[in-house]
Amino acid sequence: MADSEQTIIYIVSHKDFVAPNMAGYVPILAGAARNHADIATRDDAGDNISAKNPRYCELTAQYWVWHNALDCARNIGFVHYRRYFYTTRTKKQIVSVGQFAEDLRHYDVVLPEPWILTKTVRDQFTQFHNIADLETVRAILSERHPDYVAAFDEVLDGHALYSYNMFVMDHAHFDAYMTWLFDVLGEAERRIDVGSYDQYNQRLFGFLSERLLTVWVKAQRLKIKCYPVYKPDDCWWREAVRNAVKEIIYR
Repeated sequence: MADSEQTIIYIVSHKDFVAPNMAGYVPILAGAARNHADIATRDDAGDNISAKNPRYCELTAQYWVWHNALDCARNIGFVHYRRYFYTTRTKKQIVSVGQFAEDLRHYDVVLPEPWILTKTVRDQFTQFHNIADLETVRAILSERHPDYVAAFDEVLDGHALYSYNMFVMDHAHFDAYMTWLFDVLGEAERRIDVGSYDQYNQRLFGFLSERLLTVWVKAQRLKIKCYPVYKPDDCWWREAVRNAVKEIIYR
């Protein structure tokens, strides 16, 4: 098995929780600038955007790692305190850092099994958010990263999405992804006023990043390894059946 000591998986949380007792898994407090949970690694030290957590969600933790801990590991990943990668759809065990390290000898990125939507990605976003914001992002890509527009359109017209802002990749890919993502989101933040949005939709940049991760992976033509993602209290078989049916119908 590959060297697991060079792989760190950050467990992003906004509150105290019981972390799995697994080597290489490190809890990190997101939005620590406004939060006093007792988690040692925080996103409000050094170069950070912790105060933007209500709008950027788990991305404030990813930004912190990018700017303050990029060279601490060969491979870097993110999960949530209530969502983990599991080895199989029967939810038998959480994937170890050793397995991730081995995977990244053969793949470019580890992602959740794609979320298969009954609507297109565009229509699903329209149902819950302001579609004008996606149009703004497309305009930004046209201006700043035109090579990504075709992948953006393909993702929005499709039914598959890599959700939760969860991934594992080597630090070179992580650096490249963060550089691209925050360039796009930074410009989007300058153009989009979320002040009138309800509390849920003020999390816009976290929602956009889920779509943009899918776009980036597709545009880069990365070799992907997928694992199922569950909450610890999910009924695995119900989720597996639901996803399998949707995959047959919509992919």
